[in-house]
Amino acid sequence: MGSVRLHLLEHDPLDFTKTNVTRWAENKGYEVKQTYVCDMQELPSVSDFDWLMVMGGSQHAWEEKIHPWLFGEKLFIADALEKGKIILGICFGAQLLAEVLGGRVFPNPYREIGWYEVSQTAEGKKSFLFRNIPETFFTFHWHSDHFSLPPGCVRLAYSQATPNQAFMCTHQPIAGVQFHPEYTIEMIKHFSREYSDDWAPDLFVSGKERVLAETEKFPDTYWLMEALLTNMHEAYVGV
Repeated sequence: MGSVRLHLLEHDPLDFTKTNVTRWAENKGYEVKQTYVCDMQELPSVSDFDWLMVMGGSQHAWEEKIHPWLFGEKLFIADALEKGKIILGICFGAQLLAEVLGGRVFPNPYREIGWYEVSQTAEGKKSFLFRNIPETFFTFHWHSDHFSLPPGCVRLAYSQATPNQAFMCTHQPIAGVQFHPEYTIEMIKHFSREYSDDWAPDLFVSGKERVLAETEKFPDTYWLMEALLTNMHEAYVGV
């Protein structure tokens, strides 16, 4: 199989050039391009990429009046869907993807910030997406919104705070995850230092000190992103 062109839609004006996604792409020798839609950068042509990744962000999916670029981005995602592109949505990106597919995005009853367990559903255990991934695993979360399962999709995972932690479409090469497998250990430590004022401890919000302490227990986060991307690659691109 030849090279795969990846394109990432970024929603916060931070440097996301060194994540578990870019590490995986570098290991594969694949081209990665990023559009910071939050900075009003021009969206690419859908013909310019093979695999679209809609990344996380601090916005809410219903804030088109506050963030006018959201309207155009949703149309762009819909166009990529129509053209049959491989698509992965992560956190806010999964919410946008779910909405474009016909789901609904809404405030989650609980904010979920920190290291929390995700468990596979019966369908998740049978899905290729979670091949070589434990039935229950710890991963990092940072979200306050959630989404309903879109029509034609299957729920693959859940956490105690969030019912839809992963989904896939049954007839299209599309997946979404609510958690953050793209975050490196370094990113999590940085966010803990810079953004922890917003992380007042709550039922499913760990708080800065607990996040930092628990982060020390995890030598790496790459394994999860690598497994998810490799599983999608093998199913939708080829070995």
